[in-house]
Amino acid sequence: MKTRGENIGWAMALEVAPAAIFGSAAAFAAATYYRLPQFDPIALGAGIGAFCAALLVLRLFRGTPVVEHPIAEFEPQPVEIEQSSLSELLTQADVAALVDQLAGPRNFGSEPAEELVLDDVLESVEADSRVVRLFEPDGTPGELHSRIERHLRDAPRPTSQVAADATQELHDALAALRRSLR
Repeated sequence: MKTRGENIGWAMALEVAPAAIFGSAAAFAAATYYRLPQFDPIALGAGIGAFCAALLVLRLFRGTPVVEHPIAEFEPQPVEIEQSSLSELLTQADVAALVDQLAGPRNFGSEPAEELVLDDVLESVEADSRVVRLFEPDGTPGELHSRIERHLRDAPRPTSQVAADATQELHDALAALRRSLR
């Protein structure tokens, strides 16, 4: 006997499908255990028996039918939203004009803004120093590349396979850099 709200799809999904899966597993296990062909009558009997047992157990523990409770009718109340002075201003004013006013004057047609020039030159860097000069005003990328290439070409090659340890030179260069920045 069907109760209100129950349909055949849920009964299949919650009772028959798990019982069928259990019955198939029992048939496979019986066929494997007894080393029988897959559709042997003994394996099929074990599967059908397991299916019926699982379906009986699932029907015994079936839940109570869902009782529908009536929902009271009510009128929705309108929500009053208090706007701040800024939101009132934005609703009344032209937003684009307000953004232009807040952004301030723009000088697209006039002379460009003053550019930032970094001219922090380290005057006390030695000529044979390995410190890279970041803010050198006279150097162009091509000159920098040629200087690096010349340094790599003229640098003495170590005679052994192991590279020379330049830890002390690095510490000396960093100390000279710290002295020049003070």
